[in-house]
Amino acid sequence: MAGFKSGFLWGAVFGGMAGLMNAPASGRETRQNIKDFIDQTTDDVNDVRFKVDNLKMAIERLSTEGLSSASTASKDIQVSVQHFQEETKPRIRRIKEKAEKLQESIDENVEKFNENS
Repeated sequence: MAGFKSGFLWGAVFGGMAGLMNAPASGRETRQNIKDFIDQTTDDVNDVRFKVDNLKMAIERLSTEGLSSASTASKDIQVSVQHFQEETKPRIRRIKEKAEKLQESIDENVEKFNENS
C-alpha cells in the first residue's frame, strides 16, 4: 500500500512538472485565458437566461391573447351556425316536402304495379 501512495505522489509531482513545462502559455496568460473563458461563459448564460425569460413572457402573453381570441371566435362561430340554421330552415322544409311527395309517388306506383301483376 505504501508503494502505491509513493507512486501516486511522485506521479502527481512529475505529471504537474511536465504539464507546466509543456504548457502553451505562461501561468499569467493561462489564468487570463481561464478568466476570459469564465467571463464569456457567464455572459452567455446570462444572455440565454434573459432570452428564456423573454420567451416565457411571450408565451404567457400569447396564451392569454389566444384564449381571448378563441372565446371571440367561438362566439362568432355560434352566431354563424345559428344564422345558417335559420337560413336553411325553409330549404330543408321544402326538401322534406319533396321527399315525402316522392315517397308517396313511389308507394302509389308500387301499389299500381302490384295490382297489375
